Amino acid sequence: MIQSISLVNFKAYEDEEFNIAPLTLIAGINGMGKSSILQSLLMLRQSYDVDYLNKEEKQVRLNGHFVNLENSNVLCYAMASDRNVSVSVETENGNHTWTIDAQDPEETNPSCTYEGEDYKSMSLFADSMEFLTAERVGPRTEYKVQSDKAYNTKLGVQGELTPSYLYKSLQLNENIGMDDMLFDDGEKQAMDKQLINNVNAWMSWIMNVKMSTYTHATDPQTIKLEYGLDDVWGHFSALQVGFGLSFVLPIVTALLKAKSGDLVLVENPEAHLHPSAQVRLGQMISKAVSCGAQVIVETHSDHLLNGIRLARKEKTLKNESDVNLIFVQRKSINNQLATLTNEIKIRDNGKLSDRPPFFFDTWEDTLVKLI
Repeated sequence: MIQSISLVNFKAYEDEEFNIAPLTLIAGINGMGKSSILQSLLMLRQSYDVDYLNKEEKQVRLNGHFVNLENSNVLCYAMASDRNVSVSVETENGNHTWTIDAQDPEETNPSCTYEGEDYKSMSLFADSMEFLTAERVGPRTEYKVQSDKAYNTKLGVQGELTPSYLYKSLQLNENIGMDDMLFDDGEKQAMDKQLINNVNAWMSWIMNVKMSTYTHATDPQTIKLEYGLDDVWGHFSALQVGFGLSFVLPIVTALLKAKSGDLVLVENPEAHLHPSAQVRLGQMISKAVSCGAQVIVETHSDHLLNGIRLARKEKTLKNESDVNLIFVQRKSINNQLATLTNEIKIRDNGKLSDRPPFFFDTWEDTLVKLI
């Protein structure tokens, strides 16, 4: 598992280290540098996928299907005097550091050096790693069986391959990745470990409506996705049931296909979801982490956070070290904007160790004004 990320001269960060827990939430006001933390990992992954990190003269790819960092000028901290950018990732197997030469501001594939042990065993570079961007694919008439991208994840970085994955999983009778993710509705013995059945059960619980997911091939290249609701209304095309189902389906699938030690990265999992569904999704994420997966989430949702707080209080996540909340903000120091971070813990009772200004406090502030 990833234990920490250190960034030097990387975008908004002059020199910052982040502790990465099994479940890590990254939050903050827009434009403060939250995404940069995930982007450092995504830059490495897309460079690995095109074999740039394995070359004798190593490079990183700034523009790819996981992230677009444009060029070295955008990559490098604006106030840096030393135009070297470094990304260090610490795992249980040691520290891995890539130092990038950002001297040429227009370079899109700058050279880099590497220090550390063999990095290829990192969960970041495993085929099972899933990244779901905030710009996920919404409802479609049909979904493609294969990706148009040169490299991708099993579910697609936009979730666009999820219907195809579920279709294939049914043909292969695929089971969930971790046995303890078996959905427990109080009659656990009635459930089996088949992936699609657990996807349906978890989706029903999160959305608070009994539902089933159906996929079938319309031709060798396309899959149609339909939903059955309440067992009485028949099947509906994904186009007819709103964005919430299509946006959350890849996340639920990623959590259920994950095996212990796998890495799942998600941007804005709360998108298009009702607040109660956001809370339950937070609880499901917590359950996957308790089973052994590592999940890093960028979020603006206090409801998702509250679902995780409930998971701490209910002992789904037993230890304070299981969760870390990284809160990113900027302050003016000596007439210059500086990016600052707080790391916040969730206590055993679900309470937060700290509440800096603007940390999910808008609901309370607005309520006070209304009263």
